[in-house]
Amino acid sequence: MKHKILFGHFIFLVLLFTLMLPAYSTLSAIQKKNRMYLNLKKQLRKELRTIGSNASFVVKDLSLPSLKISHKENERYPAASLIKLPILAVAFQAAAERKVALSQDVVIRKRDITGGSGILKTKRLPFKLSLTELLEIMIANSDNTATNKVIDILGSGYINRKFRTLGLRHTTLRRKMMDFSGRKKGIENYTSTSDIVTLLERIYNNKLVDSKSSNLALSFLRNQKVNDRIPLYLPGAVDIAHKTGLERGVVHDAGIIYTPKGDYIICVLTKKVKDYNRAKKFIAKLSLLTYNLYK
Repeated sequence: MKHKILFGHFIFLVLLFTLMLPAYSTLSAIQKKNRMYLNLKKQLRKELRTIGSNASFVVKDLSLPSLKISHKENERYPAASLIKLPILAVAFQAAAERKVALSQDVVIRKRDITGGSGILKTKRLPFKLSLTELLEIMIANSDNTATNKVIDILGSGYINRKFRTLGLRHTTLRRKMMDFSGRKKGIENYTSTSDIVTLLERIYNNKLVDSKSSNLALSFLRNQKVNDRIPLYLPGAVDIAHKTGLERGVVHDAGIIYTPKGDYIICVLTKKVKDYNRAKKFIAKLSLLTYNLYK
């Protein structure tokens, strides 16, 4: 009888250990990632000293969102072309409210053409495309003409109100793209790393507006044509969905990086930049240091 009781206890302990093993394994993985992030934080802080105080960044794990490294995440920075991502979110919100239709035709005429980045200025005019196509060009090609046309369609007042609805506390649209006279007067568009990360996380979780909008946004970001920052030092096969920003004194990049060992968001904003190549390489180095945890 005594042997049977002991054997029963042994079986019970074996079963208990078997049931608890996945939990212990998960806990161990979390602890390991925590240690990795603590080490990454030291590396990022060290790298930050190479560029000075005019930088803000967030690195956030998407399987364990509590794992986050940030620096000045709520500080407002001139948005440059990164403002196009919040504008995209508002356009999808407008479509959900039936203020616009993604399938509606948009005509680009000579008076719409804006300088700077983009491909619409090279088209034979007038040029007709759908609103969906216009939004993709705004993001993938960072097209200023497309952006200003979207602002005309939606209205700046509506856009700014929807920024608040979307939970963007530091993002403001005050002027169109390439409005240098407005910029000289101190009229600027602003955003923050925390706001951009909020949008990227919504896209990742299919909650930008809905799953359709999130998937469209993701496809636009994956088709990004400017790859001299976040992707610069990463292997070419890495799946990256990102949006850049570049303007006088401003260099940005923000994106979602997909890896077999987990997905994460990285967002880096810089201002008062004098050496653009140095700022781009700073962003690329932060990107590489983060990717090294996941490769």
